[in-house]
Amino acid sequence: MPEITSAGADQADAAIAVLSDAFFDDPAMNWIMPRPDLYPRFFNEVVKRVYLPKGFVDLESEGRGAALWLPPGEVFEPPRNLALLSLMARVLLSCGPSFLRNLSALTAQMEAHHPRDDHYYLQFVGCGRAYQGQGVGSALLKAGTRRADEAGLPAYLESSNIRNVPLYQRHGFEVTQELQMPRGGPPMWCMLRPAR
Repeated sequence: MPEITSAGADQADAAIAVLSDAFFDDPAMNWIMPRPDLYPRFFNEVVKRVYLPKGFVDLESEGRGAALWLPPGEVFEPPRNLALLSLMARVLLSCGPSFLRNLSALTAQMEAHHPRDDHYYLQFVGCGRAYQGQGVGSALLKAGTRRADEAGLPAYLESSNIRNVPLYQRHGFEVTQELQMPRGGPPMWCMLRPAR
């Protein structure tokens, strides 16, 4: 079984690299920001400015996968800094106004269906494309759901990749809602794992 550790600042680059690779062909990421070459810059800001300070960065010991969790009471708020503004400007220039429309639509849907009760939120989990099917994703899910179980709280996630839904179901997550993004965007499955 792959070993999962709680990453610190010195392991942030490994988490950034593997998540950038894992989300290379993710339907929601590609719909909002169809520039996978910019994913490392995005995950750099998310990991270092959001999850290391107020969440959990779980990393497979060999850097084959990572998961980003927020504990109860914390919400995802993108950092408002020059690096992220520069990234958004670059995406806007290359993708046009559809970037802001799609980002706004996705954000509104996710906020409207997000649980209001205390829970652990798994916003990003992924394995490098070369390592999928080797148990890394399962190990990451077990580590995170164990944390939720110890607190006696449910866990929640959204998936825009139908191939991942059965994996989440094997770990106790149940589909609570299927969302359809406007303007030809991808479907998304809201999934909740009851407290155990």
